[in-house]
Amino acid sequence: YTAADLTALGAKWMDRIRAREKEKDMKEWMDDAERAEEIYLCNKDKRDKNEFNILHSNVETIVPSIYNSTPRPDIRPRHGNADPVAKEVSDALERAISAQIDDNRLDTEIEGSAQDVFVAGLGVVRVKFDADDVPAQTAVDPLSGEEIEVAPASLENERVLFEAVSWRDYRYGPCRRFDQRPWEAFRHCISQEDLAEITDGEIADVYAREGGESPVENEELDVDVWEIWTKDKRQVLFVAADRNRVLAIRDDPLGVKGFYSVASPVVPIHAVGKTVPVCPYVVYQKLAEELDVATKRIRGLMKGIKSRALAAGIDAGDLERLAEADDNEIIVAANLENLAATGGIDKAVLWWPIEQSITVLRELYVQREQTKQAIYEITGISDIVRGASKSGETATAQQIKTQWGSLRVKKMQRLIERQVRDLFVLAAEIITRHFSIKTLQEAAGMELSPQAQQALGNLGRYRIDVESDSTVRADLTRNRQDMSEFLQGTAQFFQVVAPIVAQAPKAAGPITDMYAAFARQFNLGKQAEDALEQFVEMAKQASSQPPEQQPDPRAEMAKMEVQMKEREFAAKQEEAERKSQYEKVKASLDIMGKKLDFAIKREEFGMDMKRMERQAEIDVMQADIRSNEKGQN
Repeated sequence: YTAADLTALGAKWMDRIRAREKEKDMKEWMDDAERAEEIYLCNKDKRDKNEFNILHSNVETIVPSIYNSTPRPDIRPRHGNADPVAKEVSDALERAISAQIDDNRLDTEIEGSAQDVFVAGLGVVRVKFDADDVPAQTAVDPLSGEEIEVAPASLENERVLFEAVSWRDYRYGPCRRFDQRPWEAFRHCISQEDLAEITDGEIADVYAREGGESPVENEELDVDVWEIWTKDKRQVLFVAADRNRVLAIRDDPLGVKGFYSVASPVVPIHAVGKTVPVCPYVVYQKLAEELDVATKRIRGLMKGIKSRALAAGIDAGDLERLAEADDNEIIVAANLENLAATGGIDKAVLWWPIEQSITVLRELYVQREQTKQAIYEITGISDIVRGASKSGETATAQQIKTQWGSLRVKKMQRLIERQVRDLFVLAAEIITRHFSIKTLQEAAGMELSPQAQQALGNLGRYRIDVESDSTVRADLTRNRQDMSEFLQGTAQFFQVVAPIVAQAPKAAGPITDMYAAFARQFNLGKQAEDALEQFVEMAKQASSQPPEQQPDPRAEMAKMEVQMKEREFAAKQEEAERKSQYEKVKASLDIMGKKLDFAIKREEFGMDMKRMERQAEIDVMQADIRSNEKGQN
């Protein structure tokens, strides 16, 4: 590119954007959206004109009702969980996407988009890929002394970011369907310090070499830069709006199937074949203005309704003190005779008439409520959605209002779910294309097998969705009631079909399919639905197996009799063997006892002989002693 080519390219795209903004339908929508946003934000120039800000009330009511809970991704193989590798990949992607939204980053952006949907009529959320750069590692070659690259530059801490884009900063090319838009652009207000990060060094050198001018007009002010995505060339251009200068041209940064980084924008009011949004406020703008007029007149009448009176021939000071007197306080009047002469205080004071103003004021309040109800009917806000009900209404009547009075709100909930689903699809594509296996495993909290790592790139095998009603926090009482009805219905169902399955085991498969159809009427969640699929498969496999042959009762009885006789014979043999062993042990014990008695008696005899020998020795010694004594004498 030369400097002239770049300038012409930037001018061409800025002309396209400005021409798109000047189209009749687009300009009318942008004017309506700007006016509605000023009313919603209560800007000073609109604050005095809007006596009753019904737009702000409606937006603050509907937005929490269509999105108030963090969505849960639901990724499954398209053809069931029979393939373990596909099941492993789907679980890893589901966990990785959940890790990208577990800090409420997505909630904030979806809520901002939903607010734009009901204020301006267009909600846009885009997906970005971000990562931390790891510089190349170098070392000095000890032989040559040259610096060589040890490890190339890489990325770490890869992550998916979500960003809500204001309707003011989003433009797209003419198309009949959003998925057919030829280009889309985002406006950024960038400071001079951040402009260098966007500007391509080679393009800056071209301008400096050929033109010598800065790519922006005033280097002291922030710059409006348009980020333009062109689908035909799959390129992204950054153009400074003040001088139509191209700052950078980059090839497809994401590499996703649909090229664009934006999920399908949410447009609550549209016609087939038209993509220009419609500001929801213009649908009931006349009624909102009527509401403002009624409120303004109410305020004026309330200012005029005052307790005022005229008094004739009486000291005004006495009347003022009387009007300000407390309970049981007595006021002394100097001219009480004149007050009595006029016929009393009722005759002396003439009050200003306010009855007619009160009647008009009452009718204005009624008219304002009727206007509000008309606006609620147009916008689809029923009284049950606002939490209001009449004391005389039955529970059935309130349930009917809940089911049918908020159908349009449910439609908006489905649109938000579709947008979140598209964001999950984009996030899954970015994760499989740009995340390293290490980062993916850390985000998913699981190790991937080599087969699963190779199967990551084929997302066509998986159905990526949002778990039903996960974007809306359902009523806990209703959920418990539904679960109680499901369990009761399950018990009754199996109680009825159990005898049928007992008589005809092959009927288990069709009956299980019937039960699965019954169970799918309830919002059971992914875990219960997976268990239900496993239950159906197990029942079908069991029913397909041949039934077991029923044994002959008489043969069984004969077999049992033989077994009993064999057990009796074995018991008798065991008893006889025990007796024989007992006799042998007894005989052995008798012999051992006799031997022990003989040994004991022999020991006793030996001890008696030793005592006798000792006694004989003692007798001999005593005899010797006595004979010696006699000899000495």
